[in-house]
Amino acid sequence: MTYQPIACGDYDKYELWCMHKSFLRISLESDEQLEGKAETLKILNPDGEHLILATKKGEHAVRLDLIKKVVEL
Repeated sequence: MTYQPIACGDYDKYELWCMHKSFLRISLESDEQLEGKAETLKILNPDGEHLILATKKGEHAVRLDLIKKVVEL
């Protein structure tokens, strides 16, 4: 699936969560849920922009356009 850029306002929220190392619960379009600490944002070619999330199982790259819902814990 081709990456679809997200709204600038949403991207700004992800940047703030990374700056504050916020703990997040993320629901994906696939209904998978992840919990972890927001670390940084990265462009992973050719897949697009990703949130790097530190979870109990290690680092996880979450493609931004596949995120359905985010709750700050």
